[in-house]
Amino acid sequence: MTPLIGRDDEMAAVDALLSAAVSEAPLGGTLLVRGEPGIGKSALLDWAAGRARERGMLVVTCEGVPSEASLAFAGLHQLWWHLRAGMGRLPAQQREALLSAFGLVDKPAPGVFVIALAALELLAEQGPVLVVADDVHWLDRSTSEVLAFLGTRLEADPVVLLAACRDGEGDDNPLRMVGLPELQPGPLETAASAALLDSRARLDPRVRRRVLDEASGNPLALVELAVTMRESPGWAEVPARLPLSDRLEQAYAARLTGLPSACRTALLALALEGDSATALAAAGRMVGNEVSSADLAPAVAAGLVVADPAGVRFRHPLVCSAVRQAAGEAERRQTHAAVAELLGDEPDRRVWHRAAAAVGPDEDLSDELEAVADRARLRGAISEAATAIARAARLTARPTRRGRLLLRAAVARSEGGRPAQILRLLDEAERLELEAGDRLRLQWEREVHGTTRSGFNPAEAFAELAERMLRAGHTVEALETMENVVMRMWWSNPDPRVCRRMAGLADAAAAPDDPQVLSILALADPTERGAAVLRRLGRRRPGDPDPYHDYLLGNTAQAVGACDQAVGFLAAAADGLSEQGQFGALGRCLLVQAWAAVLVGRLDIAASAADEGGRLLVESGRPFWATGTQLVAAVVAGRRGDTATAMDLAARAERVLLPARIPPMLAQVAIARGVAALGAGRYDEAYEQLARVFDPADIAYHPHLRAWALADYVVAAGGSGHREAARARCAELAPLARTTGNPLLRAGLTIAAPMLADDGAEKLFADAPGADLAAWPMHRARLQFAYGTWLRRRHQVSEARVHLRSARDAFDALGAVVEGEDARQELQASGEASGDRKPGPLDRLTPQEWQIARLAAQGFTNREIGRRLYLSHRTVGSHLYRIFPKLGIASRSELAAAVTSATGTA
Repeated sequence: MTPLIGRDDEMAAVDALLSAAVSEAPLGGTLLVRGEPGIGKSALLDWAAGRARERGMLVVTCEGVPSEASLAFAGLHQLWWHLRAGMGRLPAQQREALLSAFGLVDKPAPGVFVIALAALELLAEQGPVLVVADDVHWLDRSTSEVLAFLGTRLEADPVVLLAACRDGEGDDNPLRMVGLPELQPGPLETAASAALLDSRARLDPRVRRRVLDEASGNPLALVELAVTMRESPGWAEVPARLPLSDRLEQAYAARLTGLPSACRTALLALALEGDSATALAAAGRMVGNEVSSADLAPAVAAGLVVADPAGVRFRHPLVCSAVRQAAGEAERRQTHAAVAELLGDEPDRRVWHRAAAAVGPDEDLSDELEAVADRARLRGAISEAATAIARAARLTARPTRRGRLLLRAAVARSEGGRPAQILRLLDEAERLELEAGDRLRLQWEREVHGTTRSGFNPAEAFAELAERMLRAGHTVEALETMENVVMRMWWSNPDPRVCRRMAGLADAAAAPDDPQVLSILALADPTERGAAVLRRLGRRRPGDPDPYHDYLLGNTAQAVGACDQAVGFLAAAADGLSEQGQFGALGRCLLVQAWAAVLVGRLDIAASAADEGGRLLVESGRPFWATGTQLVAAVVAGRRGDTATAMDLAARAERVLLPARIPPMLAQVAIARGVAALGAGRYDEAYEQLARVFDPADIAYHPHLRAWALADYVVAAGGSGHREAARARCAELAPLARTTGNPLLRAGLTIAAPMLADDGAEKLFADAPGADLAAWPMHRARLQFAYGTWLRRRHQVSEARVHLRSARDAFDALGAVVEGEDARQELQASGEASGDRKPGPLDRLTPQEWQIARLAAQGFTNREIGRRLYLSHRTVGSHLYRIFPKLGIASRSELAAAVTSATGTA
């Protein structure tokens, strides 16, 4: 451990977190300490642990070890071992989740984030706690996901997380991806460097200068290069061509040469297997004599390892790396094999050591690694399962099996959102001899991940494959194939002929009301099949035992314009997926729900769903799809008059989406910009943006999203002098509305006719309220506003006020600030003072607070709300403490009335 000379600022930042955790109103906190090797990360963590113990905090630790990086929840098990006595305080579901993750109960583990929530509650029950995670770039992926979850949710819990990560490694680690606060210790200043060096060694002035120059303020380099140059004077003449970390490794390697053989063997075993007892036993097998910690005394004296009652460990990870690099490949394999022989009661660890010892193909070992993958998946560790499958692929001599395993690994990786690794696996598989079906799936995976290089569109080939599957009786596989394909087709303006073929196959495959069938019909061919899908949807109700079915039905409803139904199905799906801990699916579900809510006009639901969905998509490794939630937030901001925020969110999303050239999402960018421009009263700009969605020559064109943009497009056209063009667009869409019955499209056309009319507007306005707009409150309010404005300008003031009041009240209830202010101005112009708008829920509460308030108003307890939103019950309680005064209430019993009053709905 390097001393903390010159680290006052870093120590103060850490101490502030510890102080907050032990205060009367405890707060949690997180810091990711990031820097180059030897900069003092571990020293800072060790100092923090000592400081925490002085304050009476429990300190729990885990450390990334390369030999355990492929073992599911290995790092979390280290933490749990310190906390296991508190398991009895957890609810049964959370207790079982943790035990399942460690393979201690015989049942499948839930999703990794259910396990993470259980870990958070376990920590909070024993607070105040300091969690120290060192070398997280070597932690198993599942533990990193748990720590990232903790790091984003330590609010009202007396828990502090300090994690250390090496620069240049682990950039795709979840702890980096979720954007945790970082502390980056820099090089020591000259005076501090000199003080540290002089405290450790008295060197010849020339050598001292060389050490100071080469160390460049790195504390470990100052200490270790000083020792090396003092003991090996010739080292001072070595040219400084290598990176500092490599020079330090060489410095450590130089100390290995004089060690006894048994000592070096034990060090290598320790470098390859983190458990010192197992390492010593393996070394004994290799040298033919018992090897004990006493045999490592020369390594302790050389400053390479530290021995204490807990065992033997390396002084720094660079020592471990130096030991591994100094050994030859054959020696490393021999050591792995020796370790494996000792791990009969730890099958997964044993198989990984055997795999590291393998020289060539080994079909039995490949099969065992597949079994390891199955066990990892059962425990909720998808990334570790993918790693095991990929290693199994490289141990088989059969090209077709290797290709299939590599594809399996790529699909598993896609669940964790790691695109670079997915592409490497696909590249490797593509070079192999594959069966026809696997070759097609590979091409499809490239399509899904936007990496097709040949321009091949496999939709028609997949239609052929699905048809063959159906003829062979493989209905489940055929429907899964079509479901995956039509989702991509909906997002890419595909060949209508292929769409119709997919729809026909699905309709013949299963029961008419089957969720998969309905989803395929709606996504593949909403034009021809939309009306039939709407009829069948009318026979379904939310609350399917399988939440994924509700998700499919919600997505189906949105695809055919039944957005009010979509909100209900997706709310039920979100509850079920949340219970299962399916973060990726839940994030996608909330994204669809957010758009459905925006289109219905429920900005409060949209804002909450977008906020939660965005966080979950990032945390589950899907930042690309999180841009969709940014666009929902942009629309909400635009409706509320926050033009700057709306434009900024749209621009940020476009920078991600434009290279991918996905028309529907670029259409959503245009919609967000159009709404923002409307909110600022810039009708020409709004029309320019929204018209793109209707123009087949524009990259933002999408036939199905025209219904999404229509109402705003009509308003923009009316305000910018483009009525004739908008009437022409509506005329194009009218036959489609009649054919499909698309409710969103019909609602848009209903309000468009009178709003765009030059002649006969009076009759159109008078007849329009008879149309059924009950499910479309935003459309109805816009129609009332337009009618009231039309009447006022024709001096029919009394009748105008009736419609303008209704529009104002509806806009206020929906949170549509811009439109509400427009209605007030029209009322004022009619001679009626309107008064200021009462603040709505989105004025007073954050999206997350509003979601908590709504759930609490429905009678859910803090623990139940926490399980649904993946927050600790203490954090939920803390939010409610802040929510009450914002809503002007004093107790939970008043929440239901306050929520109903805020939205005008129950």
